[in-house]
Amino acid sequence: MDRKILQNYFYNILYQLLVVLAPLITVPYVTRTLGATMLGISDWTGSNVQWFVLFGVMGVSIYGNREIARVRDDRQVMSRTFFEIFTMQFLSMCASALVYFLYLFTLEDSVRIYATIQAISLLSVALDITWFFYGVEDFKTASIRNMIIKILGIALIFLFVKSPQDLALFITINAGSGIIGQLIMWLQLKQYVQFVPMSLKGVLRHFKPNLMLFIPQIATSIYTMLDVSMLGYLYHDVSHVSFYNQAQRFIKMFLFFITSIGSVMLPRIANIHAKGRTDEVLRFLRTTLRMALYLAIPMIAGIIALMPYFIGWFLDESYQIVTPMIIMTTPIILFISLSNVFGTQYLLPIGRTKEYTRSVVIGALTNFCLNALLMPSLGAFGAIIGSVVAEFMVTLSQWLTIRGTLNLGFHLREVVKYVIASVIMMVPVRLIGEAMGASFLTNVLQILAGVSVYFVLLTLMKDEFHMNLIHKGLDQLKEVRGRG
Repeated sequence: MDRKILQNYFYNILYQLLVVLAPLITVPYVTRTLGATMLGISDWTGSNVQWFVLFGVMGVSIYGNREIARVRDDRQVMSRTFFEIFTMQFLSMCASALVYFLYLFTLEDSVRIYATIQAISLLSVALDITWFFYGVEDFKTASIRNMIIKILGIALIFLFVKSPQDLALFITINAGSGIIGQLIMWLQLKQYVQFVPMSLKGVLRHFKPNLMLFIPQIATSIYTMLDVSMLGYLYHDVSHVSFYNQAQRFIKMFLFFITSIGSVMLPRIANIHAKGRTDEVLRFLRTTLRMALYLAIPMIAGIIALMPYFIGWFLDESYQIVTPMIIMTTPIILFISLSNVFGTQYLLPIGRTKEYTRSVVIGALTNFCLNALLMPSLGAFGAIIGSVVAEFMVTLSQWLTIRGTLNLGFHLREVVKYVIASVIMMVPVRLIGEAMGASFLTNVLQILAGVSVYFVLLTLMKDEFHMNLIHKGLDQLKEVRGRG
């Protein structure tokens, strides 16, 4: 990978690390301050408003990113493309907001006030132009902005949220901080674009291709947001909404090391594919597939070994049920990692939207059916089963689509090395946990031991990808010292 990609990956990882650390700081506090029931209300109303965000923004996060990447070498064309796509986004979000305010009248009085406050998110998304900065591969600007807003939000929660009666304020902070972030990003936009005249025809020309990307977005949301919405309606205990969300958050906060690769690679592959450099596309995909497997397999093993000694101190006793939920959810890490390569990094950037859509529709239908069947009796556990099976079906469909046309140089023996190293790694992680008990220090030592054992074992096995990473790291270190 070239220096620009590594730099973008670094900034994206830096922000995602903050996303991981934020729950470590806030979750123990808010679960005890607000309680499972009030957090369940927040999660449920927040999940519902995301449906209106989804219908308003449609597929612009991917479509805008891809289109800007394709034309970024021409400032005039890029400027016109930006204003056309943003105008379409803003008008669509206004229409969605109108429907949302009509929806509020269908809610019970006890939750309507909280759902009304969640509407702040609609304005935040209407102004969101993160997709533009991703398209020009300026992840530094987007990441720094996001980190500032995240830190501000954490500080405000600790300063003002003191009891369950502060739920409205908690939602206001979470939803409102995004608007500040969007305003900062707009101030940074002027270095890239200039205002150019545009026409209604120019705005409307983006609607159909954006709508085509909206279909897979809807399907994906069925096994992400719909889980929470259905759980609130189908299961008798609203606390399961909070339990399920906590399990999903713990799992997905480890995924950022892998999914960040997709965010960085999508605009790059879209740009080089538009220039006809197909060999370079294949080279990038082979590298990112190896990296996905290199990271995903030890993550699964590490979470299974570490989690019982994490939840014990991180959450109060009412959340102990989350431990088996998290362990059940771990296969998602592998499935999402692979589909990130097959779908986000290949099918979407090169315009094979139809095949990508088919895969997520299959996953959505699987998830919906399993949710309806299992949630009434199993609650959050039924939701987890539905999510895991759905992600597997998405990955399987995408692999079947590309296997005959794309040679990714995949060999089973490479995966076996990662599995062996990961299984052995679990032993010291569990021994440390049993010896020290559940605590923050225990988890730190477990992580250090697990990473060290995995690193040493792959070095002894002389795994090609692992050794290349070591050599590149040493080369970078020598270069930095040489400059000094």
